[in-house]
Amino acid sequence: MPNLIKKMLTILTALFSSLQISAGESQAGYATVDWSVAETLIALGEAPLAVGDVKSYQTWVIEPALPKNTVDLGVRLQPNFELISTLSHSLNAQPLTFIHSHFYVALNEKLSAYGKVYNVEFYKEGNAWHNVVAATQQIGKIIGKPQAVQTLLENYQKKIAEYRPHLMPFTDRPVALVQFIDTRHLRIYGENSLLGAVIRQLGFQNAYSHNVNYWGFQNIEITELAKLSKNTRFVVIKPYPNNIASALTHNTLWQHLSMAKEPLILPAVWTFGALPSAERFITVFANGLLQGGETW
Repeated sequence: MPNLIKKMLTILTALFSSLQISAGESQAGYATVDWSVAETLIALGEAPLAVGDVKSYQTWVIEPALPKNTVDLGVRLQPNFELISTLSHSLNAQPLTFIHSHFYVALNEKLSAYGKVYNVEFYKEGNAWHNVVAATQQIGKIIGKPQAVQTLLENYQKKIAEYRPHLMPFTDRPVALVQFIDTRHLRIYGENSLLGAVIRQLGFQNAYSHNVNYWGFQNIEITELAKLSKNTRFVVIKPYPNNIASALTHNTLWQHLSMAKEPLILPAVWTFGALPSAERFITVFANGLLQGGETW
């Protein structure tokens, strides 16, 4: 019985949120379990009505922020279909449109019962930056805002041009972009990645020149950091496990690495994101270099 009550409260909350939206904010009937799509829709002026795993979005993506009344669809790979059904029949009076990457293609058949379903692909074989731009343009066509995409691209290029001269003094060292998986393993982002494209456009060299997967990274053990150039600038992107700092103080190899002496620790950026995440990374990376990063 408690579970049933909890489920009903969740559905009623979603219905109330949709009523608020129809009476106030101009949120169209877009829904997505894909955070890259969600941030793109927000940046294009069409904030989604519903998004998968809202709480985790606020930890991993952060900006652009979701509207406060965004409905939480639950686990991204297993969204709450009762909730989706409620939304599709709410007084919002707009048919739902679902947009997500092929990573969630298994949801297509079920979602098609509640509205149109579109698949876009930010990450696939080929040039990572070109793929992200193409996927953004595709979303612009789906929502009928191709000009908004052009404006988004122009604003991004303006920010690159604004920050690049200020960062020139720091470009003498290659950059290793990493996220800690646990105390022994990391994701390191290569040249053909979203963030790799950003640092290249800012005039930096990527310290990791090996092949990476479609998402632009390679899993490595912490011991492999010793293979990087000794003058590498080690950039750590949050979040990471809580025990990382204490574990590294007891790691002999880490203590002997030159890059360990002054790691640049940055706030969370969605490393598998789209143009909004790329633009956010410009800001946090530049601020970290110019003003100092965060602490462990």
